[in-house]
Amino acid sequence: MRRKHPVNEKWSWVIAVCATLSVVEIPTRLVLHYPPGLLLECLDWLITAVYVIDLLLHLRYAGWLPGISLARGQTMPVPYSKWWLIADLLAAIPFRVLPVPAPLQLLRLLKLARVGQTMHYWRQRAVQSANFLRLLFFMYWLMLLTHCAACGWLALRGLPPEFDKTTHYVRAIYYSITTLATVGYGDITPTTSPQMLYAMALMILGAGVYSYVIANVATILANIDPAKVRYREMVEKLSAFMRYRNIPSDLQQRILDYNAYLWEKRLGYDESAAIAGLPPSLRAEVSMFLNREIIEKVPLFKGASEDFIRAVAMEMRPVIFTPGDYIMRAGEPGSEMYFISRGRVEIVSADGKTVYATLGAGDFFGEMALLFHQRRTASARAAEYCDLYMLEKGTFDNILLRFPDFDSHLHTVAGKRQDGNTEMIRRAAIAKE
Repeated sequence: MRRKHPVNEKWSWVIAVCATLSVVEIPTRLVLHYPPGLLLECLDWLITAVYVIDLLLHLRYAGWLPGISLARGQTMPVPYSKWWLIADLLAAIPFRVLPVPAPLQLLRLLKLARVGQTMHYWRQRAVQSANFLRLLFFMYWLMLLTHCAACGWLALRGLPPEFDKTTHYVRAIYYSITTLATVGYGDITPTTSPQMLYAMALMILGAGVYSYVIANVATILANIDPAKVRYREMVEKLSAFMRYRNIPSDLQQRILDYNAYLWEKRLGYDESAAIAGLPPSLRAEVSMFLNREIIEKVPLFKGASEDFIRAVAMEMRPVIFTPGDYIMRAGEPGSEMYFISRGRVEIVSADGKTVYATLGAGDFFGEMALLFHQRRTASARAAEYCDLYMLEKGTFDNILLRFPDFDSHLHTVAGKRQDGNTEMIRRAAIAKE
């Protein structure tokens, strides 16, 4: 069983906000030397309290706090790395009120490592928006890098009296952006050796950032909709094949319409292939979610056990029929039954001229083939695009071998339904005459 972390997603947001405020406020205060007001004092103590609580939560989760039980739902402690312990501990110490050198306050920025950890977790969970999050997180780190680079420049250059503190900070941000972007207009230039070394380091870093941006933006744009890319490639290959083999134009159009429908409804994915790679337990849960409602509507399966329904759900296979397709024909040996998920199916006579019934979503047909060795008494034709689930007779027989007690019930219900179907066809034939 997967262990739950007591620091949940909402708490991770709190840590991320506090770490961001710290990395913005502490370097700025150290280089601009402004006195913190009451609001900043309260904010600093609030962040300290949050970091202390976060440290205690991790210690509790690791089982390091004597006399305190583990978190609710937790069965065993989780290792707490000494490096994480050191980072969390140093970030929680209020160096600002201690008689220590002011630069030690920058140790609070170690909490940014937790932000990186949280971002990695979010990207793993949000698979569908991974590219967007990748770009968003990069912009976040780039803005923090620009801010820290500006503060470092102010620390080296000092605060000449010709500008106020706000103007100094704006000019430093301007310098860090132009340098990191490898533009460098030259209107703000380094004059001392430390400043030159700092500017060279920023330019080298900026070249790396520029290359990273170009490469990742190109990757994100190329992969912004991989399903659509695969669909277009498949359609191009299919079109080339049909032209090469001189497939009739009307048949070509039907094939392209089918693929367009498959893309519109399922994004081009085969449902069975999509869940085939899941472990049996998860595959059973997904199959039950998709098929339970359909199965429970079938009179044959009324009163069946949960295990029986699960076994049937896992063996149902999705199929698609285009308008006018015959799903089964009268006189053919029956080997499967069908459940309608979407679309309309007409039950018609052997010549296709008489419509006995029209079935819609949630209905089923062909169930007699599962229990009686007989030929089809009517044909089934798709009136429009139809998404069906198919259950084969051989597979169903194997399921019945595992549930012999349910076999007699099925034959009883199926016999009554067969009599009803025969009567319906007889009445339709009389009405036609």
